Amino acid sequence: MHNPVSPSPNKRTRRPLGLALLLAGLAGGTLVIACGPDFPPQLLDDRGGTLGATPTNSFTYEVSHLVSSKDKFHVQEGYYGSPASQGTPDDADKALSTDVAARLKAVRQAANGDAAYAAGAGLPPALRLYTAGAVDYRLSHAAADDVGKDADKDPNVVAKRAARRFQAVLDLPAQDGAARAVWAAYMLAELKAQGYVTADDGLGDDAGHGGGAAGTPSSSTAAGAGGNPAGVAGAAEEPASNRSPSGHLLTEQAAENAWREDVARAYERVRQLARTGADDSQGLAVASYGQQALLYLQGGDGTCGNDEINGQTGCADTISPAAMKRAIHLYAEQAAQGSQSGLQSLRTLADWALGNPVRASSLIDDPIAQRLLVTYALARLGDIVDGKADSATDVFAIEGINGQHGMADAGVGDTRITPNPALTALTAALATLDPARLDSADRVAALAYRVGRYDLAARLAARMQTPLAWWVRAKLATRQGDAAAAAQAYAHAVQAFPQNDGSLESSSLARLQGEQGVLSLARGQYVDALDQLYQAATAAQPGSLPEDGPVMGDYWNDVAYVAERVLTTDELRDYVNAHVPATPVPAVDMKTMDATAQSNWLYQHPVTVADRLRQLLARRLMRDGQRQQALAYFPPDDDARFMNVTWADGQMVMTPTRARQAAAAYDAALNEARDAWRDVTRARAWYRAALIARRQGMDLLGYEQDPDYAVYDGGYTYGAGRGGTEDGSWQGAAAGQDQAAGADAGQGGATASADAGQNAGAGAATRVDTPAKRAARDLAGPYVTDEERRRYAASEAKPYARFHYREVAADHAVEAAELLPPRSQAYAATLCRATRFIIDDDAGRARAIYMQYVKNGAAVPFGATFGRNCPDPDFDGAARFRYVQAWRVIERHPAETAGAGIAALAALTAALYWRRRAQA
Repeated sequence: MHNPVSPSPNKRTRRPLGLALLLAGLAGGTLVIACGPDFPPQLLDDRGGTLGATPTNSFTYEVSHLVSSKDKFHVQEGYYGSPASQGTPDDADKALSTDVAARLKAVRQAANGDAAYAAGAGLPPALRLYTAGAVDYRLSHAAADDVGKDADKDPNVVAKRAARRFQAVLDLPAQDGAARAVWAAYMLAELKAQGYVTADDGLGDDAGHGGGAAGTPSSSTAAGAGGNPAGVAGAAEEPASNRSPSGHLLTEQAAENAWREDVARAYERVRQLARTGADDSQGLAVASYGQQALLYLQGGDGTCGNDEINGQTGCADTISPAAMKRAIHLYAEQAAQGSQSGLQSLRTLADWALGNPVRASSLIDDPIAQRLLVTYALARLGDIVDGKADSATDVFAIEGINGQHGMADAGVGDTRITPNPALTALTAALATLDPARLDSADRVAALAYRVGRYDLAARLAARMQTPLAWWVRAKLATRQGDAAAAAQAYAHAVQAFPQNDGSLESSSLARLQGEQGVLSLARGQYVDALDQLYQAATAAQPGSLPEDGPVMGDYWNDVAYVAERVLTTDELRDYVNAHVPATPVPAVDMKTMDATAQSNWLYQHPVTVADRLRQLLARRLMRDGQRQQALAYFPPDDDARFMNVTWADGQMVMTPTRARQAAAAYDAALNEARDAWRDVTRARAWYRAALIARRQGMDLLGYEQDPDYAVYDGGYTYGAGRGGTEDGSWQGAAAGQDQAAGADAGQGGATASADAGQNAGAGAATRVDTPAKRAARDLAGPYVTDEERRRYAASEAKPYARFHYREVAADHAVEAAELLPPRSQAYAATLCRATRFIIDDDAGRARAIYMQYVKNGAAVPFGATFGRNCPDPDFDGAARFRYVQAWRVIERHPAETAGAGIAALAALTAALYWRRRAQA
């Protein structure tokens, strides 16, 4: 923004409101919790709170829909230091040839506008005139100390010279001036706003360039909204100080109003020119909205900028309600174009207005200002936690209540949360208006619901048939205990959404469907609950991996809980077959990409909710023994989205998961273990199955949630579903990342785990040790049926253990050992592996397997590190073991063996003799 200097002691300062607001928004846009994982919220964590929470949209969505606009202007916003702020404004014009762009850059280095104009000989007239004006514009701001000293450097003189060249651009025929007409009109508007050019100068009127009126309001150019196109490099054209503009002291109200309307027309001309197709690569049409809005934020000492409004200095209190409404309208137009600067300006003005009931009451008779305040109250202001006033703006205030971050909502019904007095006052003021003047009665109904004005909420919601109004009705019915009426209202809300009346954004629809699923679950309609939660998760899933959100998107954990622990396997399979087809395999050759390209591709092609649900079903079928049926639900082995990502030598290494191939191998191994004739063959198959279960068990058998937490690759023991604890204490063992080598590393053997096993046993007395008891613990609270608890208990992991598939792998290895000669190397090696699989998870069982070896096995070289360092079993040696042992007996006792052989031969001869006699 430009603040030219003046010898006058009076000021009309125009502070960069847009910049400060934009920077504030960027600084507060993302919350990063450094102390631990930030898990996605789960609707089923607190079902009463979920069903009681106030319906709302995001502030961003609401302010971008305060007004409807047919215009689709280009938005070019940045911040100081961003790539967009470097270089020259001409860089944004992609229509320029390389040669012309280089010449313009050289022309901008001229000492003044006349020299620049001379250096630009041969350039298209619009480019030549505009660039010469830009050089003078820059010079007018650099010569602040030369006011009245040197006519050639006097900013008033130089600025008017710049203005005449900008006007000359507008006077060109439309086609000739199009390349810089918007730019020139914007700079003329700026010079008028700064007081350098007045209506008496005859510049910047509607003459020239087809006689079109132009302009659109925008955020402050200092906010990076494409401002200062006359400049050299971003902030280079900014004034050196915030002194008042030159001359033209307008102290009389009439003169003030005339000046404001003249400048407003100049900004409007910018927009009109942009509508005709003139180049607006700087985004000046959008920027003009914010600049025009600043005209109406004039306090007693000049423009009320961000510091004055946020600092509650009283500056904004001197602005008339009519002027404030006009500014809000212009920022709403700017926000409707997608401007972050406009959005942040509206946020600041709404926060200021709601800071005092009198301010809010003076604005709510205007429909746009009314909706802004209601929107801000719902989306950006929290209620009061534990009586602390500052909790209204503290996103961490509710962490101690529900473990999540966000604004406190009295609608959830927690006794520690009370309605915010500012919201209560706003609701009371709105209630005094004629209902016909409530432009968005559904939003006001939501606000009334939140502060406990249920009678008002019911009356207002009944007036509209929007999805939001039906959503409020569902909340009211739930509060009254009428589940049937609530379900009907939720159904109406979902059905009404396709009408696209703008009352709900897509993320709010996802939340609406998710709540519908929570209610269906509470009513025992389990398949319906899955369907509604699945629809919610599908609507909320990100199109690419998010920078700061859950990779699976919102609500997946709720879907997974119902699919894995509530539905039967047959119910889940029937639902998936009917509603969740396999997604197409993307065509890509990862081998031709380097690590960076592979990573970028994976970010752009995330695994979908449908893919996740099919995998969950596949693993469940595998656990149920329906292995052949499970294969089709695993992703194809050539699907590049399913990769194992590891690091080696500082490089990312990606290898295919190939779960379908592994599942088929596991099935074949178990079939052979069951059907093979020879014991050693069966043992070999059991051992092969054990290795697969241990190394790929998370992909093939793992629970999505408790106890394996495949959703987080096994890295946590909580944060998804119902069971588990943060420290893993339910299992009595440390929880670690599930890696194939995890339990296989280290020294010390199974004997070193004896104490750990005893400690685990000592804690068992305090555990909730049956599926039914765990179901009662994990599913406490309202909106849970006894049947859900029964299903939850029945679907529990068997055995119920952290990384339960490791226990399965150990079982397979023990089965192999049972089929082998106890004194063979293979017997000891398979038990060693069985111990190794679980030694870090279940020390008690590891000790028991070790003792089985001690009791039955032979001494082996690896006995000292049993359970840590294990050789491969020698199954061929085990197959020969009994024959080898027999031969060794013969060698050690030849006489006894010969006698035994003679006796056996005599017995056989006698048996044959008596058999023949009997036949005779």
